[in-house]
Amino acid sequence: MSLARPQSPVPRLIAGLALGFAWTAAAAGTLAFITNQGSHDVSVIDAATLKASARPVVGRSPAGIAVSAAAGKAFVSNPDSATVSVIDLASRATVATLPIDGTPVGVAVSPDGDRLYVADWTGNRLLAYATDDLAPLGSVAVGTAPAGVAVAPDGATVFVANRDDDNLSAIDARRLVVTATLPAGRHPFAVGMSPSGHHLLAANVYGDDVSVIDPATGRLLATLPVGMAPYGIAFDPEGRRAFVTNQQAESLTVLDLERLAVAATWPTAEYPEGIAYEPAGNGGRLWVVSWMEDRVQLHDAASGKTLASVPVGRNPRAFGAFLALGADNEPAVPR
Repeated sequence: MSLARPQSPVPRLIAGLALGFAWTAAAAGTLAFITNQGSHDVSVIDAATLKASARPVVGRSPAGIAVSAAAGKAFVSNPDSATVSVIDLASRATVATLPIDGTPVGVAVSPDGDRLYVADWTGNRLLAYATDDLAPLGSVAVGTAPAGVAVAPDGATVFVANRDDDNLSAIDARRLVVTATLPAGRHPFAVGMSPSGHHLLAANVYGDDVSVIDPATGRLLATLPVGMAPYGIAFDPEGRRAFVTNQQAESLTVLDLERLAVAATWPTAEYPEGIAYEPAGNGGRLWVVSWMEDRVQLHDAASGKTLASVPVGRNPRAFGAFLALGADNEPAVPR
């Protein structure tokens, strides 16, 4: 992924938000939206059939993804075209493009679906937009090279991984003010908040470990070893386990968050990046995106066994929340 600053950002909305349908979990099955960096599009996979149902074109070198059932949209960061693409979940089509005066990488949406947060890698700031009309809501300066973004379950706090400062920024979501700087390891890239809200994780790509932080106090609870270059983070619905992809180790690490210990390491395809947990009726499946092999592998979340392999576009990344859970896949209530 090139992260050079684009030469000519356009400070205006490129496309409108005319949506012809309304996506609801009750009317749809689970969908996966996989950003394909090399083919500049998104593979939309039906979780029931494991077949592509659409392939909307987005901007150049898409990386980050934030799917919001509440907003009915998926938001895709395109670092090389300095834009965020908006995909309607119902039509599975790109319906708008938001220009960013900077380099968008990580994206996240508030739990109520009202706010979009974008990490500007070269501008060292977090941007906020309304999801309905993409109106800018403000920005706040954070650390150097902000990458991953996570929002607390109550929507009150946003967390940003500042890769080159080896820390995280905690931001008041409404006031857009940094309220704390939290410790992390060497070059945190991804950041994830457990569904229970009890644990905040930072994947440290140069440290080959994960920082586990108490989001209420900002205290570092543990630093857990994983594989080389940890990239993506996912959680089970109860927040008891976390799953971390190790980009340069062809593996994923299972973390027991109750014991603050490594529970298992499972093999994956080459260069695993994005990861998501699908509750499903059979105890859970993990979707693991392979950048090198242009596919997504599905693993049993209990054993790590490979269940299926689904081809997608070139160099898929899916950095962020890429599953839209349907009525067939209601998650458990976090404790």
